[in-house]
Amino acid sequence: MKIITGGRYNGKLEYVMDNLCFSEPDILDLKNISVPEAAAAINNYPVLYHLESFIKKALLDKADYDSVIKDYVTARPDCVIICDEVGSGVVPVEREDDEWREAVGRTMCRLAEAAGGIIRVTYGTAEEISYVT
Repeated sequence: MKIITGGRYNGKLEYVMDNLCFSEPDILDLKNISVPEAAAAINNYPVLYHLESFIKKALLDKADYDSVIKDYVTARPDCVIICDEVGSGVVPVEREDDEWREAVGRTMCRLAEAAGGIIRVTYGTAEEISYVT
């Protein structure tokens, strides 16, 4: 498993396509589909894009996103997960947005530990960061 993270519009998807040799048919963009659609299709794709959007929609729908992600990672140990960094910057005013940020952060911590680290992309430049216990 590879975890790709970084700020929005920093070249994460381009990095995955150019350096990890994936193409559009390999990528499930979770931003524009519903939670049930994503859960049904997820195992057909080696790359998940916009994990943060999937988690936000699942929280709003009160759906169990954590089990979907765990099952996916178990079924596809060679997967690539791309997620925008949402934990930096101004703390959200709305409670729901703060809960979403926390859920994304906790999920990414678990995934980073399982993957042994992350690849952080900033302005198109990739940096490998190892998980430290």
